[in-house]
Formats: sequence, C-alpha cells, structure tokens
Amino acid sequence: MEDRELIEKIIQGQEDLFSIIIDKYKNKVFSIIYSFCGQTSDCEDIAQNVFIKIFKALPKFKFESEFSTWMYRIVINETITISKKKKHNVLPLDINNSEDEEKSNLIDFLKSNDNTERELMQKETQKMVQEALGKLKDNYKMVLTLRDIEDYSYEEIAKMMDASVENVKIWIFRARNRLKEILTEGGNLK
Repeated sequence: MEDRELIEKIIQGQEDLFSIIIDKYKNKVFSIIYSFCGQTSDCEDIAQNVFIKIFKALPKFKFESEFSTWMYRIVINETITISKKKKHNVLPLDINNSEDEEKSNLIDFLKSNDNTERELMQKETQKMVQEALGKLKDNYKMVLTLRDIEDYSYEEIAKMMDASVENVKIWIFRARNRLKEILTEGGNLK
C-alpha cells in the first residue's frame, strides 16, 4: 500500500494501520536519531515521541511533499529539541556500535595480532571526531549526520530541514571547517 493511501485510511479512522508506517520507517528514523544523539535508550524514547507526533500530525499533512520528507523534518526537530534538553554531546559515527559489540570487537582484534595497532588508532580517532562533533552547533551536527553518515543528497537535506540547497551546502562547508578547527585546536589533527 502506498503512503498516500495508507495515510488517508489512517486519517479516516483505521488507526491500526499506523503500525505499517512505523514498520516501514522505523529503521531510518532510529538511525538518524542514533547518529545525532548516540545513546540507544534515549533513541528509543525519541523515536517513540517522534512517531506519536507524526500520528497526531497526520491530519495536517497536505501531500504537498513526500511523506518521508515531512516525517524526517519532524524527526530532525524532535531530535534536536530533546537533545538540547538532555545535552547530548557525542555523535557516533558507526550506528552498529553497541557496547556489547564494541567489547566483542575489541576482544576480536586484540586476539588477532595483525591489525591491532591500526584498529586501536582508528578507535581513538573515531572517539576524537565524536567529541569534536559534539561541540558543533545542532544544525551543523544535523547536516553532517544527514550528509556524511546517512548519505542524503543536498536536495533531500534541504527539504528535511526546510532550507535552501545553498544554505545546506554552506552549513556543511562551515560544519566541516569548524570540525577541522576543533580537531586542530585540540592538538588532535596535524
């Protein structure tokens, strides 16, 4: 069933069909939230709030844009709002890095002597970049998340953030420069 037909049926009272929307978009929503705030338990709470907001706002959706674009705008706004309240400052680069996986990955590469030093350096570099990303303004952090981690196009990001493509390009340029400055100032990048 297409999004439009599904949304129309939900608005007309078949609210149980909203579970189809959740199933269809939950992985991408969770990925964006996790890329921005980094804590799984917080991500679940934010995702739940996002889907509640989407459900309540469905009657206001006018089909003037893609449903996913409209929905991701809600995801972005809610993520930034809740992150500000909780003062998250770490942006993970690898969304598959749960604590258990991180421990098992560490054990695995410590057992193999081949690439231990290189992988430890990569982990340390990733940690420094995460800390630096946490120091960026929210809109800079979000555009970098959407572009460099989630791989959205400039046009898609512009629609999601309700901005022009030119502004998105400027934000990404400035965010990358600021990230480099932060890393350089901290003596982490030479």
